[in-house]
Amino acid sequence: MAPTHLRGGLNMMFQLATTLGIFIANMVNYGTQKLEPWGWRLSLGLAIVPAIVMTVGGIFLHETPNSLIERGSKEEGRKLLERIKGIENVNAEFQDMLDASEFASAIKHPFRNILERRNRPQLVMAIFMPTFQILTGINSILFYAPVLFQSMGFGGNAALYSFALTGAVLFLSTLISTAIVDKLGRRVLLISDGIIMIICQFGENQELSKGYSVLVVAVICLFVVAFRWSWGPL
Repeated sequence: MAPTHLRGGLNMMFQLATTLGIFIANMVNYGTQKLEPWGWRLSLGLAIVPAIVMTVGGIFLHETPNSLIERGSKEEGRKLLERIKGIENVNAEFQDMLDASEFASAIKHPFRNILERRNRPQLVMAIFMPTFQILTGINSILFYAPVLFQSMGFGGNAALYSFALTGAVLFLSTLISTAIVDKLGRRVLLISDGIIMIICQFGENQELSKGYSVLVVAVICLFVVAFRWSWGPL
């Protein structure tokens, strides 16, 4: 139902909400670390806030016209489409939804059809895109960030510092990606930021001096930004 010029950005809202949640959780952990001995209980307990928001939001979330049509409630689907569009003349779009529903229902053995030669390119992309998303190394970098911060002299708070920094970078870069994806297109972002991530993983294995440590942190942030502009949300 999303307008074409906003579809890419709206599709990223899930990723934006995820990164915002990670950042807020990191800030809560950082803020409650000194509240001994019950700080960790407060940190965990505050998770009830987003849980309540999502539960209440689910109560007020209405159906979509496509979903109603798929379940046989065609007239309800039409009325909802009229309400969403704000006009009564939705004949063309409603008919498209009906045709798509009938076409989907007419397909026999849909899962078996996925393996046919004509559908193989889509199947390969559906498997390889999330696979290469993980193989970019983002999980390794985020996982070892606390170790890096500790080696730079942040002590026992290294994990909190690294999670706070990377969490902020994750959210801000996803916000930027949401704003520009419909202007630049997915292909440009995937290729250009893929190149940036490759460059960020080149480096010399040496003892971490203060200056070199700052450079490494900057490169980690650049890698995270490139990932969240492209392979992360797309």
